[in-house]
Amino acid sequence: MASTLSRSSPTEVAPNVYAIPLIGATAFAILEDDVTLIDAGLPGSLPRLHAAIAALERSPREIRRFVVTHAHPDHVGGAFGAEILMHPADRIRRVRLNAGTLARRLGRLPTTTDLADGDVLPVLGGLRVIHTPGHTVGSVCLFAQRDGLLLCGDALWRDDRGSLRPPNPYWSEDLRAARDSVARLEPLAVDTILFAHRPPLARASRALRELREWWH
Repeated sequence: MASTLSRSSPTEVAPNVYAIPLIGATAFAILEDDVTLIDAGLPGSLPRLHAAIAALERSPREIRRFVVTHAHPDHVGGAFGAEILMHPADRIRRVRLNAGTLARRLGRLPTTTDLADGDVLPVLGGLRVIHTPGHTVGSVCLFAQRDGLLLCGDALWRDDRGSLRPPNPYWSEDLRAARDSVARLEPLAVDTILFAHRPPLARASRALRELREWWH
């Protein structure tokens, strides 16, 4: 799934948060005392990622962690050289004729540190892990309450008109679970959603409520 964001230099999408278009997906760099990357693109993305970090006047050696929203190759493939955090459910290799499951089964996973629902990472004043199965069994969203920011990977989608939609059904493993995950996200005070393949969505609390009402 190719990213629709520009392949130009990094773009600030929230305070200290930069979108970095990589091969296959957009990563988000959080620049604080050290650097946290949310997702990592396909294999081969690392040189582009390092160039983007350098363009932001930071060193790739400052990358402390990669937080992977799910184990599809376009999100985990470029992660290398720092701790990689991922929900352990995505190491399951289910046999199922589904494009999303097949992509996850065929991808080569690096050594990872487990993420758990409710974990709070020391980023953006507290970045909470929310397990949101559906797109994959181990999909997670990351919520920064201080800034009202939700990084959703592919757990949610937005169309060209800016409407919030369920994850892509072709690539998702369990749409019933994905619908239940939306119910977990709706109560959050979300101002902006950041997607891996689409532009950010503002006024997101209303959009989540409308999606929940429509997709019940």
